Amino acid sequence: MDAMILGMLASAVIAVFGLLVALGRIGHPIDDQAVSPYGWSILTVGAALFVLFAFRLYLRSRRKGTA
Repeated sequence: MDAMILGMLASAVIAVFGLLVALGRIGHPIDDQAVSPYGWSILTVGAALFVLFAFRLYLRSRRKGTA
């Protein structure tokens, strides 16, 4: 499997995990502190990584098409 696609899949898994934490489906409050802000930050990181891998894959496919 291509490394870019594998990176995109891993990023999507991270984003889904972050969304589940943010919505309160996974995790529980620790010492009365909500974990949802951590979930939103994990979601943001996962989405940003997905966009990065997708953009790099797009650029690589463009280069192959013009060469």
